[in-house]
Amino acid sequence: MRRILTYENELDYDSIYDWLRGKMRFPRSIVAALRSGEQDYRVNGKKPVLWQPLPAGSRIQIILEDRKSSPFAPVNLPLNIIYEDEDILLIDKPAGMPSHPSMNHQKDTLANAVLYYYQKQGIPFVFRIANRLDMDTSGLVAVSKNSLAAARVKQMIDKRQIHREYLCIVEGSFSADSSLAKRDFVKMRYDADGQMIGGRIWAPISRREGSVLERRVNASDGQTALTDFEIVQEGAKYSLLRVWLGTGRTHQIRVHMNYLGHPLPADYLYHPVYQDISRQPLHSAKLRFPHPVSGRQMCFESRLPADMRHLLDNFHS
Repeated sequence: MRRILTYENELDYDSIYDWLRGKMRFPRSIVAALRSGEQDYRVNGKKPVLWQPLPAGSRIQIILEDRKSSPFAPVNLPLNIIYEDEDILLIDKPAGMPSHPSMNHQKDTLANAVLYYYQKQGIPFVFRIANRLDMDTSGLVAVSKNSLAAARVKQMIDKRQIHREYLCIVEGSFSADSSLAKRDFVKMRYDADGQMIGGRIWAPISRREGSVLERRVNASDGQTALTDFEIVQEGAKYSLLRVWLGTGRTHQIRVHMNYLGHPLPADYLYHPVYQDISRQPLHSAKLRFPHPVSGRQMCFESRLPADMRHLLDNFHS
C-alpha cells in the first residue's frame, strides 16, 4: 500500500522536523521512520535532512509505503466493506470469523480476507486492525491502511477519542433484580418516575489464574474497567442493552455482565448455555472517531444481526 500526502506550509520553520512534530503533529514513530529512511519524503522535489530550515511556501510530500504484506495467507472469504478511503477501511464482520490468525485459525480470519482483497488489486498490504473483536462478536471493525493512520488511531485510542457502542443481549430482567443496587462497583440509573434505565460498572478486571483466555472481576489487582449501559428492551428472559466502553479490557462487556448476574447466553467462556442462540449475542453497532489524517468526524453504524433479532423476537418474554 502506497500513500502520498502533499502539503504546502504557510510559515517559515526552523526545521522540517519542527514542522512535522509541531505544526503537523506527526507521531514520533512516523518521524523516526522518515529519518531512518524506512519511509520517504520530499521538499520541493528534493530530500534534505530533517534539521534543514523549511521556508514558507515549500511543497512537502510524505511518502508512506508498505513493500511487503503481512505474513498471512490471502484467502477468498466474504468481506462486507461499508467504507474505504486512502487511509481507513471499515468492515462489518460476521460472527464466527476471528479478527486475526492464531494457531487454530490460520486461514479463516478477517486478516486473510482483507489480504486477499488487496492481493487481487496487486497491492501489498499490512493488516493493522484498530478495534479487534472476539471471534463470536459481530459488527464494525476499523483497519488502518498505512502507518500514519495506524499511529494516529493508536493515539486516539490512548486518548479515548474513539467512541465504541455495542448492542448485547443478556439474560433476565434488570427491573426485577433487587440485588443490582447492592453490588460493589455498580451504580444503576433511574428516570424521573423511578424506572431503571441503565447503569455504570467500574469493576476492575484481571486474568483468571491458570487460564490464558479467561478474565474475572478482581478488586485487589485488576485493571480499571469502565462500562456504561442503557436498557433498550427488557423481558423476563432476555434484555437488550446498549453499551459504551470507557476502557478496552479483554472480554470487558462479557465479564462485567456476568459480574452483574446477567450474563450473555452462549458465551463459551463465562456462560455456555446454548439453548436459544449458538454464539454470544454481542454486536459492535457504532464507531465514531475523527479521521486519522483529515480530522473530520466519522460515524458508522451496523444493524442488529439476524440471529440477535431472532433471539429477541422469539424468546424475549
